[in-house]
Amino acid sequence: MNILYFKIALLLLFSLRQIKNFLFWTYLWQLKNYHIGRFLAHFSTYKGKKLIYNPLLKTILLIGLFLNSTISLFLLILIYLIEFSDLFRKKIILPQKTSKTLFLSFLILFSFSLFLIFIFNFDLLTLTISIILFDILTPLIVSLIILLFQPITVILRNRIINKAIKKRKSLENLLVIGITGSYGKSSTKEFLKTILSKEFDVIATEKNENSEMGISRCILNNLKEENEIFICEMGAYNRGGIKLLSKIALPKIGILTGINNQHLATFGSQENIIKTKFELIDSLPLEGLAVLNWDNQHIKDNFKSDISSIKYSAIEESDIYATEIMEDEEGISFKINSKKGESYSLKTKIKGIQNVSNLLACVSVAKKLGMTFEEIGERIGTINNSKIKKVKNFDIIESTYSSNFNGIMAHLEEIKKWKGDKIIVMPCLIELGSEAKNTHYEIGRKIGEICDLAIITSKDYEKELKKGFNFSKKDNTLLFMENGIEIYKEVFSRSKNDSVILLESRVPNSLIKKINE
Repeated sequence: MNILYFKIALLLLFSLRQIKNFLFWTYLWQLKNYHIGRFLAHFSTYKGKKLIYNPLLKTILLIGLFLNSTISLFLLILIYLIEFSDLFRKKIILPQKTSKTLFLSFLILFSFSLFLIFIFNFDLLTLTISIILFDILTPLIVSLIILLFQPITVILRNRIINKAIKKRKSLENLLVIGITGSYGKSSTKEFLKTILSKEFDVIATEKNENSEMGISRCILNNLKEENEIFICEMGAYNRGGIKLLSKIALPKIGILTGINNQHLATFGSQENIIKTKFELIDSLPLEGLAVLNWDNQHIKDNFKSDISSIKYSAIEESDIYATEIMEDEEGISFKINSKKGESYSLKTKIKGIQNVSNLLACVSVAKKLGMTFEEIGERIGTINNSKIKKVKNFDIIESTYSSNFNGIMAHLEEIKKWKGDKIIVMPCLIELGSEAKNTHYEIGRKIGEICDLAIITSKDYEKELKKGFNFSKKDNTLLFMENGIEIYKEVFSRSKNDSVILLESRVPNSLIKKINE
């Protein structure tokens, strides 16, 4: 009877721990958009490697246990005691609640329940070994269930996509403007929506809804007969991704904001990234229009289409170009010029010199649609993209959606004008493949040149960041810290007037929560 109670208690405790694990692995798959390449790329990161070490160590100790190693038994017990002590102390990571995650969670828990029923009558030793094996194989088991469910997902996904395609084709008078690129998509989309909204009935994809499902749902749920323009942000992680989105949305105007090495690990090569981004331009109809960032060398070298185009530049004379670019505490200002000799001086409340390029893309489209520079300038004057808020003696800039090399470099340039300490908190970038080391060295150099304090929340490219950071030989500090509360204490111990904290990419939630308090 005592053994029976012990087995029940052991399985109950094990079940609580496993539920936490199931939720984490479901969350990770969801975070990576159920994309196998992105999921596998996670295990090349510092945090991803830590996820591998745990089951690997347990496997070695379990083998040692079969070899009658007392040390292996002791270490296994110690590991599980530590993990069980963390069970209620550490926050449970939950996937976002969707019909898919609910169904997957049900399947995983149902499979786990069958496993518990199957092993319940085992003797204590066999039962213990079974649950250790199940624990070790949990990432594989969850992944297998998710992947086995994918064919059903694909069927449901294709049904939604086909409905969206059918609805889009029925809206014959709708003008669709597609926007893609490695950076600048979201800002360009929001700016363009504001500029065009006074003259046209405009709808745009929301937030980061730039996948086939996000765009399809936007078409099905939000697009109406009276809408005249649909601005569609497009993102992809592999070849053919933008081509599919273009098939769904049928853009007539395509904006290519810029190309870099973002998501190189999933694309496989820079050439694949370039070809994928140009799928938007290749999908435009003969009467379509390509709007191209002519300051981006990848675009300049690879645009060979006979389709009509507008090339915009913040560096040289082009179809639409900027001169007299300035930035102060109020925002950016510059003169818009056209090849036809038109010009207009523009003063904005928009922060970040990189947004000159994004605005030129919008000006190019609005001008093509019949708006004058004056009308465009008036609408731009209503835009305020400031993400700055005051906490204690600091200005805090939150750029915590996602990051790429160009965005980080631009944001670092933006904080140069602050008089006090310049502080950046950010993780290493992911999915950069073979270019990751060089990219982080360049980021380290820029941080070392500008920042008084840099806190990096992951250790993937610690060596490269340190090497770049130390290049400037300034009296500044580079730290690697993961705990949000500790980061908060470190940052605010340096409290001075006129200082700035740049929160770049996905920083710890506990840090954001502490700041918001």
